[in-house]
Amino acid sequence: MIGAAAFLILVVVLGRALARFYIDELWFDAIGQSGVFWSALWARLTLFAIFFVAFAIAAGVNLFVADRLAPSRFPVNVHPFVERFHDLFGRRLRLYRYLAAALVAVLIALPTTTQWQSWLLYRNSQSFGTPDARFGADVGFYVFELPFLSFVLDWWFFAMIIVLVITVITHILNGGVVFASPIPSLSQAMKGHIAVLVAVIAALKGADYWIRRYELTNVRRGFVQGPTYSVVNAQMPALLLLAVVALVTAGLYLSTLKTQAWRIPLVASAVWMVLAIVGGYAYPAVIQSLVVRPNQKSREAPYIEHNVEATRAAMGINDIQVVAVEYGSLSGAEIEADQRPLQRVRLLNPTEARTSFQRAEGEEAGLSINDLDVDRYDIDGDGELQQVLIAARELDLQGAANQSWQGRHLIYTHGCGLVMAPASRVRANSDPDFLDVELTRPQIYFSPGIDGWAVAGTDETEQACGPDEERYSGEAGVELSSWVRQAAFGLAFMDYNLIGSGAVGSGDAQMLWNRNVRDRVEKLAPFLTYDGDPYPVQVDGGVKWVIDAYTSTSRYPYAEAVGGDVQLLEDSGIPRDANYIRNSVKAVVDAYDGSVQLYVVDDEDPIVRAWMSAFPDLFTPGEEMPLELREHLRYPEDLFRVQTNVYSKYRLEAEDFFERTGAWSIAQSPSGAVRDSAVTAAETAEAQSAGSAELATESSNARFIPYYTLFDGVQGGGVDGDEDFVLLRPFVPFSREDDRTELTAFMTASSDVDSYGTLTVYVTEGQRPRGPRDIATTVEADQEVTEAVTNVQAGGSNRVRFGDLQLVPVADGLIWARPFYVASQQPDSATVVVRYQQIIIVHNGEVAMAETIGGALAQLFPSLGDDFDVGERIGSPDEESELGEPVPDVIDPDEEPASSEPTTTVGPDDVPDDVLRRVFQLLNEADAALPDMGAYQDKVDEATALLQQYLPDDVLAEVSASLPASSVPTPTTGDE
Repeated sequence: MIGAAAFLILVVVLGRALARFYIDELWFDAIGQSGVFWSALWARLTLFAIFFVAFAIAAGVNLFVADRLAPSRFPVNVHPFVERFHDLFGRRLRLYRYLAAALVAVLIALPTTTQWQSWLLYRNSQSFGTPDARFGADVGFYVFELPFLSFVLDWWFFAMIIVLVITVITHILNGGVVFASPIPSLSQAMKGHIAVLVAVIAALKGADYWIRRYELTNVRRGFVQGPTYSVVNAQMPALLLLAVVALVTAGLYLSTLKTQAWRIPLVASAVWMVLAIVGGYAYPAVIQSLVVRPNQKSREAPYIEHNVEATRAAMGINDIQVVAVEYGSLSGAEIEADQRPLQRVRLLNPTEARTSFQRAEGEEAGLSINDLDVDRYDIDGDGELQQVLIAARELDLQGAANQSWQGRHLIYTHGCGLVMAPASRVRANSDPDFLDVELTRPQIYFSPGIDGWAVAGTDETEQACGPDEERYSGEAGVELSSWVRQAAFGLAFMDYNLIGSGAVGSGDAQMLWNRNVRDRVEKLAPFLTYDGDPYPVQVDGGVKWVIDAYTSTSRYPYAEAVGGDVQLLEDSGIPRDANYIRNSVKAVVDAYDGSVQLYVVDDEDPIVRAWMSAFPDLFTPGEEMPLELREHLRYPEDLFRVQTNVYSKYRLEAEDFFERTGAWSIAQSPSGAVRDSAVTAAETAEAQSAGSAELATESSNARFIPYYTLFDGVQGGGVDGDEDFVLLRPFVPFSREDDRTELTAFMTASSDVDSYGTLTVYVTEGQRPRGPRDIATTVEADQEVTEAVTNVQAGGSNRVRFGDLQLVPVADGLIWARPFYVASQQPDSATVVVRYQQIIIVHNGEVAMAETIGGALAQLFPSLGDDFDVGERIGSPDEESELGEPVPDVIDPDEEPASSEPTTTVGPDDVPDDVLRRVFQLLNEADAALPDMGAYQDKVDEATALLQQYLPDDVLAEVSASLPASSVPTPTTGDE
């Protein structure tokens, strides 16, 4: 019975492994990339075969030599265990030794198959055309060849230690060790054999020391990453010395074959060990402390120059366009003459608008809107692009009405269509202006939110997207054309229904799995890393998903790594240890049939060229991408975050880098913001530990989140219609205490077809405008805004949220715009819907808020008149809202606020969130004012006065000690 159970378990385990191998091959074949499957498998088998044969030969030769060197007569005084071995195995002992060596060869060769990517890069290495600053070797040597060479040396070192152990055991079993006295006696033959093996191991270690000199081009010991003074003048010479010592020691062990004297090589080994500790660790540390630090600027200067040049090249910031701009005060006439930038202000933020989209367009059973993305389309048919929010109505199995096996796998199989609304205009009732997206093929079988598998084209009727939906006709699924295939999938997924269901066995049925688009491309090309924010594009009557794919390496000589201080999005595809990054590939997945295209958009990247050489049929030239798709590519936000962070430091020339003279920082996030969800405490700690303590850095406060916008970078522009769809992020001057807040520059990254990837920095000249944090603080202190927030949040569940703070150049001046949202719980459900309500406009320190941009501007510039309108609200205010009950009206600034009298609430939870936020801001400003006690007390008094409006004196002390940080209204996070 036990034997039968064990046999059944073995069959299931091995059978399932074979089944998964079989269906993987079918999957690659179905999407037309079986060559990738077999090439990767062949690379693994090749590595296994090479290293298996190498170890088998090394072990076999040494076993053979050990047997030939065995005593002609078996000694009498051997260990009792040796005698028992001979009694047990007899003449078959030699055979068993060879079989054991073969088994060890399998075990030691199997892990090498994980190096198949390094092996393929080694075989298909490319030139970067750039020599490193220390050794003059091409960067391609470090990226493609050095990793595999280091692995081979490490493997051989370990393998020869195992061979040495096997050889010693063999000699013991052959009687090479005699136990006639308390100290065992080794035969001369055994000593000679061991000496040769130890010499080989020492020589391998010497070669490893030699190679490690090249690996030090990425070490961090000094002011920057890369070999600095102590590495070049202490650690590298020490490694060279250790390599010589290792070779001399190897020669001394070989000399024992003639001299039979072991004392000298043993002493040499001890000296070697001492030198490895002193030369490898102690000596460089002493040089760093006693020689470098007292004169660090002069000592490190040439190495900082190498780091600056390498980092600029590796991070793609060595060819940035710089444009000088100067902003002054605006007049009403100038604004009226240049309205286009105002018409492009984004009123809807993708994070906050998702609830509105879900409420109005995504509440059908089995469908859900999980993510909104920013894109641009000609939605009015006038040839002008407008920003839109676009989302897919993805499959939501948890909300499906039929939760049976057939419902989850055969009926509810796909999502349905796209939802779109302009980002820069709303209905008069504040609803998004939802547009009809006409698709001839609206079914979405593949999307970021789908997990699991489905069978399409069965005899079951699938949940349709419309009355005229046709039967699934895609060709990238695996046809279930035989019982063998059904059985393989059933065993692989451990689901008997795949075998027993009659619907699955129909001739047109296709298995669809790996339906999450990111999982799909990772399975196809695991050597690339992928952005965590795929976005949908309407193409040729259907939907395609675009995923940004990155090539990266951590081995670019002298270049600085991303590190832990860059605030990346959650599930970012950028490794934090990478010091070379390119977005060379755009992965495109058809939402209907799951077919995948990997378009190479940067064929100058040597890493992608290496993979193109390894898999020639996998990639498609970027020129072959349809124009309709190319017009909707976006520059990846995470890459832009990295580049702006690096540029803020590495825009400096080497001579200014040490003292950070003229350095910038990413602008602080508007006050009241919480950290981006991607940045965790662990990453902050990592940043502090990974970064050089010697390099002055700003505080770890949250930084301005880049956003997509339509932008005309020409001052006084906006009249030629030549706008780019860009990412934008501002800079402020660097300060360790993070107290410099003026706008010093901002960077844009173009996503347009003709200028894709162009990075432009606009540097402010003259009197610098105020930066984002100052603008946000001014807004929060404004009485009109404060009263509006109080009115919305008073006595109910409504909460105020702020949108992106947007920088809007108009004519020769600068305007800041920030949407004002209200989050309200719907009476018929627990759903919270966030709606756009008002717009806040700031210019030259003056704040205005109104339902329209024109209304706010008319407050700041009376010459515009009350009827000034940029057209961002359309329709009638009497239209019935698709989002449920309306939110409370924002207080009219011309009326007395209803709640202007002090209240008598008795707990901190009843204090409006905006008041708490302002109190926090004032207390932070008070701390920053120290040691100026007068300014400090002024700020504290102002904070106390705010609280006294809502709390009696007897609870003020308790409130000041327990203000909940989570109660602060938060601005929304970046684009998705």
